[in-house]
Parts: sequence; structure tokens; C-alpha cells
Amino acid sequence: MKGKFTTGRLLKRWRIALGCMPWWKFAALVFVATFAVKTIAILLFGITTGIEDEDVDPERARRIGWFIAVVVVPLLETLIAQALVIWLVHKALPKSFWWPVIFSAAVFGGGHQQSPVYLVCMLFVGLVWAFAYQSRFERQGFGQAFWLIFLIHASNNAIAFIL
Repeated sequence: MKGKFTTGRLLKRWRIALGCMPWWKFAALVFVATFAVKTIAILLFGITTGIEDEDVDPERARRIGWFIAVVVVPLLETLIAQALVIWLVHKALPKSFWWPVIFSAAVFGGGHQQSPVYLVCMLFVGLVWAFAYQSRFERQGFGQAFWLIFLIHASNNAIAFIL
């Protein structure tokens, strides 16, 4: 892959790296990338649109309960938004890497409509998680891709629940 630097080459290298690295490095990197993407999305879209108090509901997690927020929801969202959507789109477009990722991010983000800013943040998080899932799935299979993304999602929700 010598030659001119392009975004496509960079993303291809990341796809290969995410698929090959040890599971704990994968989980740590995707976990950090999740918070980086959230921060960037809030800075880009939250400041320009204004984050209202109703955008962040600290009582929401208490109302639905920690088990639901930290275990059930991440399990179902990972199963539906990543595993099922990526599998279905991949069946329709078998040679495509990006369409399953885009559809997965759209389904994931669409399930988080508490506010426009939150929706945009979750679209970006959905892109990161779908890209990571698809990259891991290509090289390590369903089990590792699914359970690692689920654990990252559950950890993310646990931190949000605690804070």
C-alpha cells in the first residue's frame, strides 16, 4: 500500500488492525474512540444548537433501572443494530463494507431520539461501533465481534448510569 495517502487507505488499515489486534486492545481502543466521538459531536453540534437541560436526563437511568440500562438494552441494541442489521444488509450487498456500517449506525442513532444533539452523537457512536463490529467480524467471527461490542456498550452505559 505504498503511494499517496488517502482516507480510504487509512480506513482500510484500521479495518485490518481492528480485526487482528488482541481483544483487550480492541475493547480499549473502541471504548476510548466512543468517548472521543461523543465529545467531538457535542462540541460540533451541541454548542451550535445549544444543549438544553432536557437533553440530559439524570433520572432516566434510575427510572429504567441499572440492569435494564447496563445489560438488557446494550444486549438488544447490539443484537439488533449491529448484528442483525449488518447481517441483513450484507446479505443484500455482499461485497460492501460501508453500506452495512451506515445502515447499522442509522438504526442505532434512530433509536436514541431524546434530543437532536443526542441523536447526532449516537449516530456517530453507531458509526464507530458498526465499523468496529464489521472489522472484527471479518477476521474473528460473530462471537468475538458481538460480545466485545456488547461489553463496550454495557461499560459505556454503566459509566453514564453512575454519572
